[in-house]
Amino acid sequence: MSFVQIVSAFRLYSADVLLLALGVTLMTSFLKKKVLADRDRKLFVFLPFALGFALFAAYRMIAERSLAPLGEEFFETLEGGFGCGCAATLYYCVWEQFFRGKAQKTDPLEMLLDFIPEERRKKAAEELRAGMEGKTEEEAEAYLKGRIAALSDPPMSEAECAAAAALLAKYFSALSGK
Repeated sequence: MSFVQIVSAFRLYSADVLLLALGVTLMTSFLKKKVLADRDRKLFVFLPFALGFALFAAYRMIAERSLAPLGEEFFETLEGGFGCGCAATLYYCVWEQFFRGKAQKTDPLEMLLDFIPEERRKKAAEELRAGMEGKTEEEAEAYLKGRIAALSDPPMSEAECAAAAALLAKYFSALSGK
């Protein structure tokens, strides 16, 4: 989506919906990072819409000083809440696509080293790369098995170390083209 297409999508919503959507975006971001960080990522697809409905319903009840937005005007409230969720999602897309700094490129080797605590993975990946230079596939597997046993936390069984060593040996073999 181009910037012009995104801006034209914002024209569909009223000022109150856009302001509430900004609040929904900020609340979603906070919840995503601080409160619900360990939850399934699928939850974050629906969270802006649920928050949008809740915020828009509260706004309408305060503005009208009645419970009518949850009763006879429910579908109008639902429409506004859905609009808040849509606009919040658009805000997030604009932020991610145009303003957020480029994410650091993830090292595939670090992803394979999930048995090593995250704060030590980068150093372990560098160590394994350096240690693998000039080794045959058999030497590589023996070297990797020993290093994996030493680096893994919590400690892995011998069978797990052997399986991880075989996987990493194939990874390094594929990189070197041997």
